Amino acid sequence: MKISIVVGGRWHAFDLARELHYAGVLHRLITNYPKYKTRKWGIPDDKVVSLPLTLLLGKAIYQIGEEKLVMKSQALLHNLFTKAASRYLEGSTLVHGWSSFSEPALLWAKQNGIPFLLERSSAHMRVQCQLLREEYQRLNLDWAETHPDVVAQELREYELADKVTVPSLFVKGSFLNQKFPEKRLVLNHFGTNIKSFSPGLKQDNVFRIIYAGSLSVRKGIHYLVKAFMEADISNSELCLVGGATAETPHLLTGVDERIKLIGHVPQPQLVDYYRNSSVFVMASIEEGLAYVQAQALACGLPLICTTNTGGEDLLRMSGVQPVKLEMGIEEYPAGYLVPVRNSQAIATCLQILAQDKNLLLSKREAALSFRATGLDWSSYAQRAIESYKFLHNPESSRKKIEV
Repeated sequence: MKISIVVGGRWHAFDLARELHYAGVLHRLITNYPKYKTRKWGIPDDKVVSLPLTLLLGKAIYQIGEEKLVMKSQALLHNLFTKAASRYLEGSTLVHGWSSFSEPALLWAKQNGIPFLLERSSAHMRVQCQLLREEYQRLNLDWAETHPDVVAQELREYELADKVTVPSLFVKGSFLNQKFPEKRLVLNHFGTNIKSFSPGLKQDNVFRIIYAGSLSVRKGIHYLVKAFMEADISNSELCLVGGATAETPHLLTGVDERIKLIGHVPQPQLVDYYRNSSVFVMASIEEGLAYVQAQALACGLPLICTTNTGGEDLLRMSGVQPVKLEMGIEEYPAGYLVPVRNSQAIATCLQILAQDKNLLLSKREAALSFRATGLDWSSYAQRAIESYKFLHNPESSRKKIEV
């Protein structure tokens, strides 16, 4: 196999490219990142096609600070990159392309009889837009909607691809909700770097809740903050690690000194925050599968997450059926799954863990056990390779590609 990756950004494509290179099947990584960046992931220069123009233009537009202008420019930038990327696919036997960046590459693959696996890392575009539109309306905030041309291109890509690979049951369900054929979906949850993210000794006795990511409506920060205030746990604090957005002040009304705004933290230092925390919470409204959840589990943190975060797939890695609790909460060995938009359910889970040190310890041990059960990027890539084999020869392949 000679696999080419087309991605107008980074996401987990660089981790996948590195592992495919190690496996001897990477043909090209085509990205708008410069090669000095891809080298940091251990990807050889001769395997990389760098098309940085759109990345530079996007950063320039972002510096202007007008969100609606940024969203409006998306269609143009995506189109510039995708057209350029499609010129470097010769020699590929399969293309793995990221949604919104793949239409010309898909058309090339169709013309040349090459299988195409489309990566959709978030919910189906229509479902994603609907969820975010509803949440912004709830908060009486303006939302810079995804440009209609980007939405239309995504929908065309779904139809052109041989299969669409998704990272979680939540994303899979969003496609099924839109009547997308289940037989054309591949389910493969993301991994993490288990060497970089590893357990350590906690430095104090504070019951510390941690979240990592942007402080935005999409991430459900307002529900997490409300849950923390409602739980009212003694000797506790909430650490919000990540960059602020224009909407952040609106989401943090009524907070007190127990809520710590840490700001952006580089990945090498993020592990120290995980190690000195008690539990990780992800309250997102819409998320494919937030990488930070796998990072936290690899550090031994129990996970509390909504149904719309992809965290369910990680919690299910234990193979143990969940226990049904009140308020729609599901308890797993390594954490809890809660309904979306339900701060009371999150608060209840926090109180349960804060009140029972033995339970907190058992969930920590369950989280650490995932390190040996497919939580790493190598395991993710091997599952991806199995799906590639199926696309190369679907009639003879008997392997199940939903993993």
